Amino acid sequence: MTHRAPRRDVCDWPSSSSVSGQQVETLQLRSGVTLVKTEFDCGQEGRFRFVEPEDVFGIGFHIKGGSHFDMDRCHFETHPLDVWAGTSPRSAPSSFTLSQHGFRTISLRFDPEVIRELLQQYGQRRGVIVDMARQAREEVAIERLPSLDPDALRLVESMFATPYTGAARTLFLESCALGLLASQIDTKAPDQRRKGLVAEGRLGPKLQAAREYLDEHFADPPTIRTLARIVGTNEFALKRGFKATFGLTIFGYVRKRCMELAVTELHGGRSVIETAQSAGYECPRCFADAFRRHFGVLPSAVTRRVRAKIPAHRS
Repeated sequence: MTHRAPRRDVCDWPSSSSVSGQQVETLQLRSGVTLVKTEFDCGQEGRFRFVEPEDVFGIGFHIKGGSHFDMDRCHFETHPLDVWAGTSPRSAPSSFTLSQHGFRTISLRFDPEVIRELLQQYGQRRGVIVDMARQAREEVAIERLPSLDPDALRLVESMFATPYTGAARTLFLESCALGLLASQIDTKAPDQRRKGLVAEGRLGPKLQAAREYLDEHFADPPTIRTLARIVGTNEFALKRGFKATFGLTIFGYVRKRCMELAVTELHGGRSVIETAQSAGYECPRCFADAFRRHFGVLPSAVTRRVRAKIPAHRS
C-alpha cells in the first residue's frame, strides 16, 4: 500500500524564513528589482497563498522539484529546469503547492516600469518578455520561456552557493540575475515572428475546440499543456493563436467566464461564499478581489443591491 504524507494547511507565503527545512530569502537588488531565493527540503508538500502587494512582472528559474500554481484561476505546473514568466496586477491572489520531493528556485520580481526601462536601455524592443512587461499592470498572464541551459543552470546554482557577504554578495547576485535575464531575451527577427503567426492562422478548428472545452470546464480548467494535448497542438501555438483569435489569453478567457458565471449567480440571489465555490475559488477573499478587478465593485455590493430589490415578506 502506498503511503502518502498528510497534506498541510494552506499558509501565507513568508517574505523570509529560515525554519528547519525551509529557506526563503527576499533581497532587494536595486529599486524595483527583487530577488527571492527559495529552498525546501524533502518531506511534506507545502501549500501556500499570496496576494500581490504591487503590480509585478516576474521570472522563475526552477532547478529542483515540481509545483502546482494557481494565479487568479490561471493553472500551470513547473518542473526542474523550467523557466516561467508571469505578470500580476496589484491584489491578484495566487496559491501554490510545492513538491514533497523538495523545491529550489530563483525568482526575479520587477516593477513593470523598471523592467521596461531596463530593456529599452539595452535596445530590446521586441520579444516575449517585452510584450509581457507592457501588459503587466492589466492582467494575470503566464508564459513558458526556454528551459535552463547548462550556463544558466550554473548561474542559478552559484546564487545558492555564493561565499560572498554584505554588499559584495548583493552585487554578485545582481550580476547573476542580469545574466539570467539576458539568457531569456527573445531576439527572434520580425519576419520569423510573422511566419509563426501565419502558421498559427491554420489552427482555427483547434482553437475553436479549445474555447469550447474551456466553456465546459472553466470552473476547473486544465493546464495549457493538457489543453494543447486535448485539441492536438503544442502549447506555444495554442497560446499565441488563442490570443490572436479571441483577443484574450487562455487564462484571461477562463477568468472572464468565471466572472460571468459569478455575476449571474449573485443576481440570482446566491451568497458570495456559494458563488465563490461555484466559480472555483476556495478563498472567498481571493474571489472578492478578482471580482472587484473585473467589475470595479465587490460582490457584496451586488448582493446588497439584489436584496434591496426583493420586497420583505410578512408572516
